[in-house]
Amino acid sequence: MGIKSYNYFRVFNRWGQVIFSTRALHQGWDGTIEGLPQPAGTYVWMIEGVTIENKLITKKGTVTLIR
Repeated sequence: MGIKSYNYFRVFNRWGQVIFSTRALHQGWDGTIEGLPQPAGTYVWMIEGVTIENKLITKKGTVTLIR
């Protein structure tokens, strides 16, 4: 998508708690918290980034973790 930087990338559990957060490009959530596998289920993600044209974009969605 032409993203040059993240302001944030966050993953939330079903209670709205942030379980993963990063500003590093190309770093994603591996389905664990502090090395412990998380239960199967649906998690919400949100990202805010800056494009190569310096436009601010935000996106959100869900991911289903299957074990």
